[in-house]
Amino acid sequence: MSDNLDLWTKVEDIDPEHTKAISGKDYSGTSPKPQYMIKLATEHLGPVGKGFGWSVIDDGIERFGDTAIHFCRIRFWWRDGEDIREYENYGQTKMAYTTAKGQAKVDEDAPKKSLTDAIVKCLSHLGFAANIFLGRWDDSGYVNEVRKEFE
Repeated sequence: MSDNLDLWTKVEDIDPEHTKAISGKDYSGTSPKPQYMIKLATEHLGPVGKGFGWSVIDDGIERFGDTAIHFCRIRFWWRDGEDIREYENYGQTKMAYTTAKGQAKVDEDAPKKSLTDAIVKCLSHLGFAANIFLGRWDDSGYVNEVRKEFE
């Protein structure tokens, strides 16, 4: 039997060149670039549709006063030897809202962003970029060590 953390330890840190600072939110931090996450998953699991993939189970819009949130629930699957494993998770994006300066904003890409958010969240639960989500990337010294490893 293989170690349950084999995949996790291979992908828990990612190349800092493929991250971006979180902006436009009420919080700060680092986010992995989604296409790089797909590339890593392809490297470790196989191509989309063969080694891993997802189906949209539900999506829609929830309204909260002047704010509309788009949500997307997916069923994510991946191959584990001969077995197929799967689980569900959500992504969400502000779709329409009023800024602090009173300006109305609409994000026409909200459905795409919600799907991407759900995929990244699913991959993170398998260990992809896990140290970002564990908060280790909040320590600049740790990030510098990771940067040196990828140079």
